[in-house]
Amino acid sequence: MLDISDLSVVIRRPGRQVAALSNVSFAVAPGEVVGLVGESGGGKSMVARAIVGMLPPGSRASGRVGFDGADVLRMDDAALAAHRGRGAAICFQNPRGALSPTRTAGRQLIDRLVTHQQMGAEQAATAAKDLFAAVGIRNPGQRLRAYPHELSGGMAQRVMISLATGCAPGLLIADEPTTGLDVTLSREILRQFRHAADTDGRGVLLISHDLASIAEVCDRVVVLYAGTVVESGPAAKVLRDPAHPYTRALLRSVPDVGGGKVTATAGGMPLLTDPPHDCPFAPRCAHATGECRTTRPPVKAMADGWSLACYHPQHDPLLCLPAGAGEGGFPAGAPESASPVGRAKRADEVVLRADESASPVSRAKRADEVVLRVEDAHVVYRSRFGSGGHHALRGVSLELSKGETLGVVGESGCGKSTLAKLIMGLVEPTQGTVAVGGKDVRRLSRAERTRAQMVFQDPIGSLSPRRTIKDSIAEPLRAAKVSTTQRAQRVERALDRMELDRSILDRLPHELSGGQAQRIGIARALVGEPDLIVFDEPTSALDVTVQAQILDVIADVANDAGHGSVFISHDLATVRGFADRVVVLYLGRVVEEGPVGEVFDHPRHPYTRALLGSAPRLGGARTADVTLVKDLDEADAAAGCALAARCPFVTDACRSQEQTLQPYGESRAACWRVPEIPALIGKSATHD
Repeated sequence: MLDISDLSVVIRRPGRQVAALSNVSFAVAPGEVVGLVGESGGGKSMVARAIVGMLPPGSRASGRVGFDGADVLRMDDAALAAHRGRGAAICFQNPRGALSPTRTAGRQLIDRLVTHQQMGAEQAATAAKDLFAAVGIRNPGQRLRAYPHELSGGMAQRVMISLATGCAPGLLIADEPTTGLDVTLSREILRQFRHAADTDGRGVLLISHDLASIAEVCDRVVVLYAGTVVESGPAAKVLRDPAHPYTRALLRSVPDVGGGKVTATAGGMPLLTDPPHDCPFAPRCAHATGECRTTRPPVKAMADGWSLACYHPQHDPLLCLPAGAGEGGFPAGAPESASPVGRAKRADEVVLRADESASPVSRAKRADEVVLRVEDAHVVYRSRFGSGGHHALRGVSLELSKGETLGVVGESGCGKSTLAKLIMGLVEPTQGTVAVGGKDVRRLSRAERTRAQMVFQDPIGSLSPRRTIKDSIAEPLRAAKVSTTQRAQRVERALDRMELDRSILDRLPHELSGGQAQRIGIARALVGEPDLIVFDEPTSALDVTVQAQILDVIADVANDAGHGSVFISHDLATVRGFADRVVVLYLGRVVEEGPVGEVFDHPRHPYTRALLGSAPRLGGARTADVTLVKDLDEADAAAGCALAARCPFVTDACRSQEQTLQPYGESRAACWRVPEIPALIGKSATHD
């Protein structure tokens, strides 16, 4: 269906030129799911744009993008108009941004059915309802009348998939379809693409930096680096026994929900002005020789449809390092100049795990060490019209001591971000108390509020576009009335700790990469030596290798004995990496809490079991022993157990009696059926 051959794209702009793609070749057959992976800037989205004939202005493409026998690069406007939609359709990364905000979801889908499938209005309305149901949207008639802002993130992504499939395309392109979605929604969305290939016979090109998810749904994988294909082949081969040093480095950067070690990768992807004449990965590779630095390795066809562009393929087991190399295939003693963000840490330094050897005495909460105490906190967002409202948090209680890291996990909409705002004093509790450093947050002065700092989800958006980096980092110090001289010294120390060059201080945020901007956000949080740091989804907007670098920095910061850390994320693997304790939120309630190893290895609550079972794993299939029966937005937390509407083990007692946290081993869970659940799961498996 799709046959890309020797595709090269050069983008020319006034005063500069970028070689976005160089000699890219791969194919997608009907009924096949192909994953396109690599770091940001590698050319993944440029490939998608070439397939639908939407290359940016100033670009010059060569080679061939064959689609059903025609070359997309040589299509006229009429042919392109027919090709976009019927031939290939794209599901974009930000579904709400891709949907029209002024038209209902149903109207947007019906228009596509009328345009691309020549249906009548009545037939299109019926088909739209069926398409919504096919992608897992319950109550499709109601959702047809909804506007994009009324949909959850997962629901909006399902609508986006239905819009793409409604065009009846031969090829479905998904560009980062699960970025920002929690594990349960991500699993369902990826199932839709697998279903489109298996049931409808469509070809699917899945662009993602989520390698663990790619491993589960893709038949083949293509790895891009600096606009070149470095390795491609069957997903099981490429993602479990990779031979290219770059593929191996990517996989070592992926957090593992099972608690495996994550290795930060040194260096960054080069921005090429011309097609490479050598191996573009050579400056970052421990195995590079003079041959790699002077000539570009050709793509060699290996066995079973596997191909590789490397002079020195690695066939040792993935977790074993070559002699003299650091983790990720990089030199163990790489100089600082090897990376724009500083030197690479040695393998034995890069372990994203809190110190589990700490004794119970050192972890004990002394009254003078508790930096955060939340007691029976409720938050209700009142309706602007004076009636009703949304109960975002319901009776949340927790404590955090100096030197401790608390992970907070749960689906989107469970109350994680509201909890972060509550801790920071950005929203007031409707009921209950929140104390930071022993003082109620509502009574803190402006200077005292700097004792709690937040690191935000959007690194560049969290920085003022008009302020220099120096001014942004110094902001908490100005609020605390620190002198100008001391401010300059402390800003430089904070920047040094982030392993960034001091020349960056005079730049503006738009001049930074995502990873650099997040390091600046962490430096700003650290500079005032706060009692508490709240990390709110700090890596969700970053690709896998930059994420590993930032997680390395966060782990170092979280291990400081002088403050406590709260790490909020929907990515269970990153929380497992270095949290001491974890709190599982569901619809504003704490349903389980305890030591991170205990909760992740021996989950008690059905919701925790379902979350962990939905988390993708590189080393094998998901281990879901509990599957929730409905979507989150169909749940009703008004009475009884909050999970009752979705729990497969629900009884009448669950629907009528609100559950409170009860001790089970070292953890606590809000479910009276915990002792019975293993037997119930076994009975269900036997019945199936």
